[in-house]
Amino acid sequence: MIKEKTNILLYIFIVFILSSCIFLLYYKDKWLSIILVICFFIFFILYKKIDLFIILSIFFLIPIINNIYYYNIGLKNVEEIRIISLNSYGGVGEIKGRKAYLSGNLNDLSLGDRIIASVELNKDINIEKGIIGEIEINDFDKLNLDIKGKIYRIRENIFNAVSEKLGSRRAALITSMSFGYTEFLDREDETTMKNLGVLHAVSVSGLHMVLVYTILKKIFGRNIAPIVAVIYVIFTGAAISTIRSYIMLLSLSLAVPLRRNYNPLAGLSLAGIILILYKPYSIFEVGFQLSFLSTLGIILFNKKFNKVFYKLPKAIREGVAISLASQVFTFPFLVLYFREFSLGFLAGNLILMPLMNGVVILGNLLALTFKIKFIFNYLSFIAYYATLSLDILSEKLLSVLPSILYLNEIIAISYIVVIFTIYFYKKGYKNIVYFPIVILMYIYINIYSPLPKLEYYKDGIISVSYKGDRNIFALKEGVDLEKYKVITLSNNEYKDFNKIKIKYGVEIEKSNKDILIKNKDKNHLIKLSRGKIDYNYDIIDCKYSNYIKIILYKDQVLVFN
Repeated sequence: MIKEKTNILLYIFIVFILSSCIFLLYYKDKWLSIILVICFFIFFILYKKIDLFIILSIFFLIPIINNIYYYNIGLKNVEEIRIISLNSYGGVGEIKGRKAYLSGNLNDLSLGDRIIASVELNKDINIEKGIIGEIEINDFDKLNLDIKGKIYRIRENIFNAVSEKLGSRRAALITSMSFGYTEFLDREDETTMKNLGVLHAVSVSGLHMVLVYTILKKIFGRNIAPIVAVIYVIFTGAAISTIRSYIMLLSLSLAVPLRRNYNPLAGLSLAGIILILYKPYSIFEVGFQLSFLSTLGIILFNKKFNKVFYKLPKAIREGVAISLASQVFTFPFLVLYFREFSLGFLAGNLILMPLMNGVVILGNLLALTFKIKFIFNYLSFIAYYATLSLDILSEKLLSVLPSILYLNEIIAISYIVVIFTIYFYKKGYKNIVYFPIVILMYIYINIYSPLPKLEYYKDGIISVSYKGDRNIFALKEGVDLEKYKVITLSNNEYKDFNKIKIKYGVEIEKSNKDILIKNKDKNHLIKLSRGKIDYNYDIIDCKYSNYIKIILYKDQVLVFN
């Protein structure tokens, strides 16, 4: 019975994922999405589980209805907007629980502010980011801070207090680890942690939630700890990984008084279901995917790796096992998203994480005592030497560990294909051994590029490849061309360009900050700027994208992101 209930939660979670993906696909290719839905229903009919088919069919509709409700919003002329992100171009605001890009006069605004402003929504749905469109802000009135706004101010005040004692760089490091205040995190620190494979520790993650929850349970007991932990979740900005971890920990805590056996896979599925209902777009966020895949790897492989390394001392064995298990499913996604992988992640996690956990505890104690000066000053003294030790250890590790490895998406796809092959082969599908042949086909298409292919990277690179000729071009100064030459497997690199001619009869040229593709009788514009376009081009909007792949076929373009 317990196993069936676990399977039901897992099935519902998988159906939620499939339904959300099909909703996204519907905006890109309606017929393909319809075909996939039909295949979904046919599978369960052939599976002859009619009762399961009816239940899952109902749950299949829930995310679609939820998404339709989220993106079809009626706005008045004047609406309340909360500022949730600010940058040099504008920001992101929350309006009626939906996200929208903001532009215009945002100089006098801070994170967490609520404003009343006249609203004219330029509807431009981005399902992967949960964006309903863009709103230009000109005149507005500020509202009094509510609880959420006050939390933002408290975090700023804590940062300023720590900054006065330790400097802004150390303050940013401590507050980002402890309660997710990453706004002032030094880029060099971020790069260092990325190279050491511990970037997840420089923001509140599931591991932080486990650490804090464990301490709270010892202080307040099993009954009060979940309530106090909610305050911590809100205070840290309610990151997806934190919410996921909290739901799983809450499920574990409730299992004992309810006399139920806790199943971590069911807890993970429940967390995923709640998050997709809460934020329909969350499934497409990198944080969601890496958090859930990392946790899934730990659930399935942690014990197995512990057995493999049984001869090692317990502390080292457990650290190695959990580090390797968390990478089993996240590795290909790290490569696909970031095109790089830290070879020193194991040493980084084993050596730095215990010290980082100490910094997390110190940071939270500083947050609790920043009004009690003598305690705050003493803790600041300890925090200084903790971060100094972290700096020294990080520098030593960087000097002996191999440099970060730049990888192409071919590695990620090949890894996924091999994992699927091994899984189904063990399940008895012996003919699956021929499946890796698709890797060879994919490598050929990717490297040879029988059709002209363009790849845009937000760092400021455009790659152009056709029939084995692969070149990269810098769109701005200071770009790491050597890195992207490896990632794109390019033959040549160019620091600048005005016009590129491709043998296929296509020309690519700069058009101010944008890129114009002249494709025989039809022109397409890769839009990188924020201004309005007066020309009659087909627009490929990349201004908010990290990566776009464009394949040219006759007068058409196929866009993948």
